[in-house]
Amino acid sequence: MDTKNIGLRDIEVADTRISDIDGERGRLIYRGYDILDLTKNSNFEETAYLLLHDRLPSKLELDDFKARLAGARLIPAHMQENMGNWRKDADPMDMLQAFVAALGGYYDEEFSSKEASYDRAINLIAKVPTIIASWDRIRNNKKIINPDPKLSHAANFLYMLFGEKPDPEVEKVLDICLILHADHSFNASTFAARQVASTRAHMFSAASAGIGALSGELHGGANYEVMKMLLEIQTIDNVEPWIMEQMEKGIKIMGMGHAVYKTYDPRAMVLKELSKKLAKKTGQPW
Repeated sequence: MDTKNIGLRDIEVADTRISDIDGERGRLIYRGYDILDLTKNSNFEETAYLLLHDRLPSKLELDDFKARLAGARLIPAHMQENMGNWRKDADPMDMLQAFVAALGGYYDEEFSSKEASYDRAINLIAKVPTIIASWDRIRNNKKIINPDPKLSHAANFLYMLFGEKPDPEVEKVLDICLILHADHSFNASTFAARQVASTRAHMFSAASAGIGALSGELHGGANYEVMKMLLEIQTIDNVEPWIMEQMEKGIKIMGMGHAVYKTYDPRAMVLKELSKKLAKKTGQPW
């Protein structure tokens, strides 16, 4: 009997209490909180604390968490030197996967306590933006900008990318985007990371495996393919003839959103309005 290869779609492999997806009603829940409520009333640091600790922090706990994140942003200079040896046109996801794994060579791993695991999680949350920004500066032949501990997580990332402190409204847009993408239940990259972690491999290896899964076009890489498609189309007038040409050739047309949502992706609702706001602010056509 012939069987269709569908991977792990609709196959239960484990469970998670961190987030929940209600595909029928188009809802995404983090630790009992609707994602739409969090985008209106929270910020990325508070949401990250919620995901890690299963509850919202007090003001004192949040201030301490922010300080720990800010204090862990720097990455070893040797890592940035090694980035300079890569091809400037290398895929950013390949670079990110490699250098997240490389963090294991600089920081000791412990399995003795949950607190030790939280320390590694903070390291990852804090250092991933620095890795990305460092690579973007290097591949564009620009001087690397060190993180500013006085800035928020979102503002600091924009500062390291562009070399100037961001407009508060632009900072808020990125902050909301980070909340929207902080977790998405037991998806392919989460499964890959958990599988690696279950062998007692260190957290940097597990995260690296998750990034590898995320890069594929049937997962997070779909957005990358959409961006390439939009750059190829260029103008509204080209949309219909471009689509007709792809259909005639039998070429897959990539899309945004997620198949798990049967009505709408709640993240897309927010991102659409943010895109309008940002386009208007920066003078870009919508």
